Amino acid sequence: MIVIAGAGPKMEKFKSTKTEHCYHCRNNSRWILQKTRYFITLFFLPVVPFRTEYLYYCPICGYSKTLTKKEFEQKVLFEAEPLGK
Repeated sequence: MIVIAGAGPKMEKFKSTKTEHCYHCRNNSRWILQKTRYFITLFFLPVVPFRTEYLYYCPICGYSKTLTKKEFEQKVLFEAEPLGK
């Protein structure tokens, strides 16, 4: 019997409704909020989540800040909109 297992991410992205200044590239833009969940997969189906990352990053240069779950949820609730696919 052959079992195919692996690991892979699933991402959710939101665009901030506020303009923020990036001190890395010196541009003002609407930053992106990203939630990345990593899953153990079995036969290419996500089975068990094992890690979650919350990022807030500049869409121009990619400079990012790591957020806590609470900070991420607050920003999504009060100052973000879903990012179109």
